[in-house]
Amino acid sequence: MRRAENLLRRVDRWVFAPEDARRLAAVRIGLCASLALRLAMTNYGLVAGRRARFQPVFYMTLFHRMPSHEVARALQITGGVAALAAAAGLVLMASLPVAVVCSLILNGMLNSAGRVIVGDAVLTLCLLVLLVCGTAAAEAWSIRGLVRRALRTLRRGPAPEPSSASNPAPSGERYGWPIRTAMIVIALAYFFAGFQKWRYSGLPWVTGDNLRWILYASSENHAHPNELALFIADRPLLAHLFAAGSLLLETCFPLVLFVPRLRWLFISAAVAMHVGIRLALGLDYSAQWLTVVIVFVNWPVVVTWLRRAAGAHVSAPQEAPG
Repeated sequence: MRRAENLLRRVDRWVFAPEDARRLAAVRIGLCASLALRLAMTNYGLVAGRRARFQPVFYMTLFHRMPSHEVARALQITGGVAALAAAAGLVLMASLPVAVVCSLILNGMLNSAGRVIVGDAVLTLCLLVLLVCGTAAAEAWSIRGLVRRALRTLRRGPAPEPSSASNPAPSGERYGWPIRTAMIVIALAYFFAGFQKWRYSGLPWVTGDNLRWILYASSENHAHPNELALFIADRPLLAHLFAAGSLLLETCFPLVLFVPRLRWLFISAAVAMHVGIRLALGLDYSAQWLTVVIVFVNWPVVVTWLRRAAGAHVSAPQEAPG
């Protein structure tokens, strides 16, 4: 009993540990910008207005038929503008819900056309976490903050730039739990993908020819043969290695929550896997791997490092020409 209580306390301390407000702001900017890009680049007109193949899933049962092209276009424009406003931190409590609702309906249209597409699921779940955290995500790196500082400067005149040591960025529990909750969501998404492979295929996913037949079928479904897919499928050992790698990555991904040093390894492997899937199978999981990078990378540290590197480059003495 005590061990369970101690474990719960440790989990609670980890989830609610203080975090830099700028890191949560970076997650807001990255996720909302990814959503805006996704809405702008996806052709929802392919399924809009269909009547024969409307198979509503989950919340799409609220619709009696597939939304029309006009509705899809209005949702796409409204959602994209709202996502950009949320990325800038403008009226976050209104812009982010509007963007998420528009995205849910549009993605529901794609999933109600006879084929369930899960490429945006992780991005959507992390946006829902961001939505629950309220205004905390807009308290740094936002247009509102820039306007406030500009107005303050106009009233009082220019002031010397405060040092980071004397005036550190705000931090607290309210900035930490959304980031770590998003990490848990991503880790569980990969784990359950691996769990489903273990459940329905088991070791034959690695030792059998499942992946090879998937690659062959994908190549045949395209107008021109996919050379990468055929290259892997024609080499059984290579196909088995890729199948084992994907299963190992998905099953063990939750380790990134407990061993931070493994994050770069798993994040790089996840990006490589999704890029490989895109090249070999034509399935676009860019929203998922971008979400992984956005959530797990500590962007304030990256920005500080880039500033120091840029400052060192500028201050470096230049050699006189010989």
